[in-house]
Amino acid sequence: MLAERRKLTTNPLTSTEGVALQVDDVYVPLGLVERKKQSKRQGDVSPEQGSELYKETEITKTFEHDAFLEEVLKQKNTPKSQGKRIAIIGEPGAGKTTLLQQIADWVSREIHQSIVIWVSLADLREKELKSYLFETWLTQVAEKKGKAEATKQLKDNFVALFKQNNVWLLLDGLDEMSASNPLTEIARQFREGGLISQARIVLTCRVNLWDGSINALDDFDTYRSLDFSYPQQVERFIDKWFAAIPEIGKQLCTALKKSGKERIQDLVKNPLRLTLLCLNWQSGDGKLPDTQAGLYQQFVDDFYKWKKEEFATNSHQRQQLNIKLGELAKEAIDKEATRFRLREDFVNHFLGYVDDENSLLKLALKLGWVNCVGIDTNRKPVYSFFHASFQEYFAATAIDDWHFFLDHVPKNPSQGTYRIFDPQWKQTILLWLGREEENLKDKKQQFVDALVNFKDGCDKGNRENVDKGFYEYRAYFLAAAGIAEFRGYSRADEILAQIVKSGFGYFNINKQEWTEFIDPIQEETRSVLQQTDRTKAISTLVQLLQSTNVSDFTRRLAAYSLEEIDPGNEIAISALVQLLQSTNVSDSTRRQAAESLGKIRTDNEIAITALVQLLQSTNLDDSIRKLAADSLGGIDPGNEIAIAALAQLLQSTNLDDETRWQAAESLGKIGMGNEKAIAALVRLLQSINVDDNTRRQIAQSLRQIGTGNPEVITALVQLLQSPDVDDNTRIQTISSLGKIGTDNEIAIAALVQILQSNHLDDSILWPAALSLGMIATGNKKAIAALMQLLQSNDVNDFTRSQAASSLGHIDPGNEIAITALVQLLQSTTVDHTRLQAAQTLGHIDPGNEIAIATLVQLLQSTNVDNSTRTQATSSLRQIDPGNKIAIIALVQLLQSENVDESTRWQAAESLGQIGTGNEIAITALVQLLQSTDLHDSTRWQAVSSLGQIGTSNKFAITALVQLLHSQDVDDDTLCQTALSLWEIDTGNENAIAALMHLLQSSNVSDFNRKHAAFSLGKILQNNKDRFEAVKALSGYWRLNNNYYYYLAWECSQNMTYPDFYQAWHQHNFATRAMRSLKKILFTRI
Repeated sequence: MLAERRKLTTNPLTSTEGVALQVDDVYVPLGLVERKKQSKRQGDVSPEQGSELYKETEITKTFEHDAFLEEVLKQKNTPKSQGKRIAIIGEPGAGKTTLLQQIADWVSREIHQSIVIWVSLADLREKELKSYLFETWLTQVAEKKGKAEATKQLKDNFVALFKQNNVWLLLDGLDEMSASNPLTEIARQFREGGLISQARIVLTCRVNLWDGSINALDDFDTYRSLDFSYPQQVERFIDKWFAAIPEIGKQLCTALKKSGKERIQDLVKNPLRLTLLCLNWQSGDGKLPDTQAGLYQQFVDDFYKWKKEEFATNSHQRQQLNIKLGELAKEAIDKEATRFRLREDFVNHFLGYVDDENSLLKLALKLGWVNCVGIDTNRKPVYSFFHASFQEYFAATAIDDWHFFLDHVPKNPSQGTYRIFDPQWKQTILLWLGREEENLKDKKQQFVDALVNFKDGCDKGNRENVDKGFYEYRAYFLAAAGIAEFRGYSRADEILAQIVKSGFGYFNINKQEWTEFIDPIQEETRSVLQQTDRTKAISTLVQLLQSTNVSDFTRRLAAYSLEEIDPGNEIAISALVQLLQSTNVSDSTRRQAAESLGKIRTDNEIAITALVQLLQSTNLDDSIRKLAADSLGGIDPGNEIAIAALAQLLQSTNLDDETRWQAAESLGKIGMGNEKAIAALVRLLQSINVDDNTRRQIAQSLRQIGTGNPEVITALVQLLQSPDVDDNTRIQTISSLGKIGTDNEIAIAALVQILQSNHLDDSILWPAALSLGMIATGNKKAIAALMQLLQSNDVNDFTRSQAASSLGHIDPGNEIAITALVQLLQSTTVDHTRLQAAQTLGHIDPGNEIAIATLVQLLQSTNVDNSTRTQATSSLRQIDPGNKIAIIALVQLLQSENVDESTRWQAAESLGQIGTGNEIAITALVQLLQSTDLHDSTRWQAVSSLGQIGTSNKFAITALVQLLHSQDVDDDTLCQTALSLWEIDTGNENAIAALMHLLQSSNVSDFNRKHAAFSLGKILQNNKDRFEAVKALSGYWRLNNNYYYYLAWECSQNMTYPDFYQAWHQHNFATRAMRSLKKILFTRI
């Protein structure tokens, strides 16, 4: 059932040109987007940085395609879900579905016993995911097997697969679900879906929806599909496309490089738009459009030419079809339940009936503009545009009056139209602004003017760091994005200047100092810079970098933004290089410039050349050269120029040790398998003129790039056997051999020799045992050496435990290793050694009762330190989750009068890790909360643990509600209680009420008021609650408090403007009415 998923979604339209790409033909680069969670124990932050308590999204790691599949999906190496919950987000046409197709194929092939189920979420319509799986999907499986319906045996087998954790749910198009808030709805279905929670889930979603409800699925690890880099990946795609006619492809690459085509270069970094461009170029006249709308329009025009032979149409048919497709698209986007999956009767209203050979629907189906994508619950067809982006384009062509997007009624917004604030209309608005019809020019000017001049009527307060209302900013930001499409707008430079001012601050003439705007405004503004006219944005930022009035912090932000806006821009790179060389900026600013250069798309030749020139310059001090070397370490794995420059730097005799160390580290990052890099590092390793610190770094770098290389292994063995190296260098060398020497006899022999040595202490022996366990699987000499070490009386227990662990890895089931660990557990009294031995035994002999009993004993002991107890809990969770004896032991610790507060705190924390759903654990934590002599930190931890293990438990919910109403709870615990209550009983009004009370109280600390605002920002998930929050906030607005602003900003990003306006002004309505009544009465008297 997955076979059809291997074709690209664009193939139905490209096959007529002889192009039918498979999923493997498209490379989708991914960046990990990690949401930072505030730690309770991190202390306060300044009001100017208050948004640190709120969402913060940044790319922290970039994956090559194969590395993503291996590390994230197979090794489950993810920060939140251990690979169980993966979200792939991206812009329209960014390749999300393509990647999901690749994942489907790869998981089926590479992960043993996996059952991959693909669900297009738009197909659910009114049905829930669990029902869809057990009814619709399973019925399809039965039909494939020749059965009319799913038998009981088939259903039982299906349930068993879930319980065995073999099911993968690939959920495509979360943004296309028929729900007012798809993220909240699917999160509810995951929570209440029973077996679904045991599946591994990978879903796709448009980034605007995902970021608009950032906390709804915050247990997912989130990966964003990045654009192609230009020119490298764009040209690589073009080369593949035109593989049969390479000259045509070269002509397109040349045309893209011409001056004035910077915008189109940027546009085609999107995979779908690049596909359209290649199609256009293949059949067109060699002209490139300037805007997204121009690109789509060119495709639509040419499309009919391509289909001419197959489906001949006349101009009247084409015109009528385009008009009706536009009307259909516009109406569908305006109705959330039918936005992308369209009911038959809805489509019939615009296009006619499918059984009418002369209908527009029949024509649209033949051409491929519209496709039947399934059936609804009434077994009637469901239709869709071939891609949502084209639906948005057709909708844009159906709109002539900009008032359709904005019809402002200042005193009564409920009577107005504000589609400018609806996320689903943003792309259509941008496409409308890019339309090239002459009669729209004045209308577009008027529309952007209206955005720029929009007044929301919600007082912004008397503050220097805010100069617009909440929705005024949103309108202005849309205008900034719009000028990238409407290039003829007369006030574009003014908008860019204001955007840079909001994002980076301004020089306050009166105060003679640099003034910055409040954090949410700065963050959103810097995001908008990536969407606006990039040429103008880069020019403005470069001016900011070169200004003498700005702070170093502002320069760092500008450098970071240049990196984000256009990673390959020559002007940006030149400005960053100048900043790196400047003697008038701080070291931290210079480091940011170097870091930004290092992150500029990994294969950018201009940045590499600039950094190499810095390395080779004789007029710069070593600190700048060190920064350049560091940047090269992140910029381009395998780049020959960078590797040669770093290798040459290593050979320099005029280099300080720190810079040489940095060059060695950078070579270790980019020189994988490169002979020049390896040779340079080996030569330096053998040199007598390097210090031990540099030699250790070389060993570490060779560990990264020299896997299996005989020369590297020989050099490391020689270093290991040298009498002139210190122990730290010897340990690093042993570690490196354990990484790169798999099955290498020389490396294994060297490590065995260490184990058999009589003059080396345990600090050298246990790393050697560890490395042998990594590289010597099945090797008889290694097995014999480890067994001999186990039986030695001259090594400590920790080394003996490590030897047993390694023996278990290279000789699974080895009875001597298991026996030795059991004896070690029974003989040693050292807690750390017992813990290590129990962990090892649990891994090499899963279910070993002695290992589990030892871990439980460690939990029960009142004499172990908290670190040991934490590790014991973690080990139990891995080898025997939910162990009832362990839970009882922890409960006894909680209830004991003979333990100190720290131990009780640790027991509460440990229950939060292993006691999920356990009634005894939940009851114990609830009883702990009811204690009158409990330390605040322990009560906080008990509340936090209940939030982790007490989902839907009525006893836990009642206890937390009672705690919220208690007069004896500190504010910090009160905030955590509200959060935990929300986690185990989503939607509980008591949580919101408590936080609102805390926010409004005059008797709480600034930090806890800030924490309350942060917590409310996390749990406010519906309009009703946001309405109440805004109503309360507006009454305290004159307090000029930043914490209120952050929460109000969060609400404004998720509420309709009329609702926000009403809530904001509601507290004044009664006051004004009373004044009016008094005035009338006074006049009559």
